[in-house]
Amino acid sequence: MTKPPPLIFENSHDGGSLPALQMLVTDIFTWEILYQISQFAIKVAFMKYSKIIVNPKKANSDKAKATLMELGPSYVVSFVHSLYVTARGVMHLYSLWAASNMDKIYIGPEGDYREAHLEVARTNILFVAYLFYDMIHILHQYPKLGGGDTMAHHMLFAFCSVINGTFGIMPFQFGWLIVGEMSTIFLNWRWFLLKSGRDSGVLLENVNTMFAASFFLTRIVMYTAGIVHLYIFSMSELKSLSSPEVSGVPLSALGITCGCMLLGWLLNLYWGSKILRKVARGRTNVTVKSTEPVAAKAGKKNRRSKRE
Repeated sequence: MTKPPPLIFENSHDGGSLPALQMLVTDIFTWEILYQISQFAIKVAFMKYSKIIVNPKKANSDKAKATLMELGPSYVVSFVHSLYVTARGVMHLYSLWAASNMDKIYIGPEGDYREAHLEVARTNILFVAYLFYDMIHILHQYPKLGGGDTMAHHMLFAFCSVINGTFGIMPFQFGWLIVGEMSTIFLNWRWFLLKSGRDSGVLLENVNTMFAASFFLTRIVMYTAGIVHLYIFSMSELKSLSSPEVSGVPLSALGITCGCMLLGWLLNLYWGSKILRKVARGRTNVTVKSTEPVAAKAGKKNRRSKRE
């Protein structure tokens, strides 16, 4: 007998769909409360420490203050989100590292990894809630926080997360995907430095280096290893997911999820190549600048020898 299709997020909570949806709504409000707290904190900080927050030598104080007060709260929430889900992603990878390929790809109703699976599902709901919260603010402040491409990205990945949470699939894969948010930590930090007039110096260089390093570690190396493991070493398990005896996920929905992961991998490779070119150009500029004084001194010595 064919089992009926699961309700939304049914496989994300022991209590079924309703508790999972309640969790989703609670998380959306939690992100919004954090936004409101951040907005208030930034206003108070500018009232007391405006000259410390904005570098008056490098930035228009009024313009920087307006930008930080208007868009800063969203970046604070993004910073907190990326920190939290990165930490949980590392936890998920550790807890499922020794699991079988089937346990890595399917959240069963019971088993040795049931607790670890439900923790993944919890993070997935938290992530979807953040995407919904962020889309509301993107529309409200359109296009200052992002354009149509950002909205499309959020909707597509929210859809994939709902599929995975509903049918209970891809728990280990979610781990190495969400760990990619590590680079967002440094991207947000970089935004604050630039908008506050700190567009040069050792701190910005270190943040740029950490962004590039975290991007290549998580979104290139780990992502590539995950893709290889999924499509080469777990192909038989992947094909079995659509079976009614396993998750019963429709092939179309499974295809969208797998397609998005492949598309994300290709985009990361493209963005990674652009970052690598920028890093290479930066090193070239540093090399040129460092050799200019040497060349100048050599030129002076040559001119002196000709005079003599």
